[in-house]
Amino acid sequence: MPLTVEHTTRYADALTTLALAAHRPATVVNTGAGYAVRVDFERGIHLLATNAPGDLSSDPDAQNPWVVRFFQRQPDADDVQLVEVTGEWLVDAFDHALAVMPIAGVADDLGAGSGDQHPTPPGTLDLAQ
Repeated sequence: MPLTVEHTTRYADALTTLALAAHRPATVVNTGAGYAVRVDFERGIHLLATNAPGDLSSDPDAQNPWVVRFFQRQPDADDVQLVEVTGEWLVDAFDHALAVMPIAGVADDLGAGSGDQHPTPPGTLDLAQ
């Protein structure tokens, strides 16, 4: 039996917190290699977050760090990983990932409404042009 429902119940607080931070629904998905928290954004970008190597831990209280990865969908190709950040807390890792997003303007789009300013690092690709 898939663990999606079990992980959704187990990680209800994390899902709610991330949904509030991202201003979008957060769900548990089966990635084929394990389970992850997923949030979908504009521009074909999505986030996957795990707290065990490539998976969600069966113990949400374990002292495992969160790994937050942002990906962008590519036509007729595999998704491209944009950012990978590890942090003790899910929302802190999410905020840090936004701060180092390599595409100008995306961090502002993804964090819109949060009141946070996420500077775009120098030398990033600007898709708004």
